[in-house]
Amino acid sequence: MKKKAGFLLLVLTLVTLVLAGCSSKTGNTGSDSASAKLKTVKIANYSGAVCFAPLYAAVEKGFFTQEGLNVELVRTDFEGTKEGLATGKIDATLGLFHKWVKPIEQGMDIKFTAGLHTGCIQVVAGNNSGITRVEDLRGKRVGVDAIGAGPMNLLAVALSRAGIDWKNEVTWRAYPPDQLEAALDKGEIDAVAITDPYGQFIIDKNKGRLILSQAETEPYARDYCCFVAVSGKLIAKDKETAAALTRALMKASMWVNENREEAARLGVEKKYTGGTAEGNARLLAKYHYVPGVQAAREAFLKAVKDLKAAGILEVDRPETLVEKAFVPVTGEITQ
Repeated sequence: MKKKAGFLLLVLTLVTLVLAGCSSKTGNTGSDSASAKLKTVKIANYSGAVCFAPLYAAVEKGFFTQEGLNVELVRTDFEGTKEGLATGKIDATLGLFHKWVKPIEQGMDIKFTAGLHTGCIQVVAGNNSGITRVEDLRGKRVGVDAIGAGPMNLLAVALSRAGIDWKNEVTWRAYPPDQLEAALDKGEIDAVAITDPYGQFIIDKNKGRLILSQAETEPYARDYCCFVAVSGKLIAKDKETAAALTRALMKASMWVNENREEAARLGVEKKYTGGTAEGNARLLAKYHYVPGVQAAREAFLKAVKDLKAAGILEVDRPETLVEKAFVPVTGEITQ
């Protein structure tokens, strides 16, 4: 028995020395070792918009880590994000549907995997513009962050529904988002179509009035604005990673739903977005956080039909574009 006990003690001693040696060589603690096993993914943070709250929450509240992911946020603009996703240099981002669908129609290898929430685009008219509704925009000048971007496309659908030829009866002018307010002050434009919080800045300063809110105005108030947008190349080579980052963002979206004030404060304090925590919380309170897969696919099809009717998309069959662009890599996420 003494020999057996001595042998076991020797084995345990050797195991301990080996483990200690491994720890010494790598310089990792147990926590660091676990971190080293996380798969690194690159996610673009190109907007700084309030509606990116699920991305900020997924990073800060550990939802990506729970899914085995180490996220590297890539700060770039929309063009850099678009090229990065198409080439596979960037793995994913939050996608404002109306901004991404045209590049996808034109052949960009970008896929939607789930919807996250509604809201986040506002159309605001200057106080002295005489504009009180969408129908008043005929013959007016509208400022947007980019020609063909999401806010412009959503407003084009609304104008088309109002019987206005948005291509010829409205003048579109592009400015960086943070310069739209100044352009309105100078009288260079009559109204602004932009993502939150920029339109809200104008309203809060009593410089303009709300004409259309994607979060509140029917028939847009229940439509998804933000989807999970994933590089087609990532889905082709590593669908499980695409599913993991989709799950993380869906779970983060549900967290934001229950913690809107904290999410707004987090975005400002961590410098993910501009504005104030109080103002951004008012915006987040308007959104419907209903992360989903099947519902998002149905909303995608509806929106494609609307964009085709407005002359923005040229696809023959909306269903074909949806089948190509929407890839359900994960199941529904529930509380």
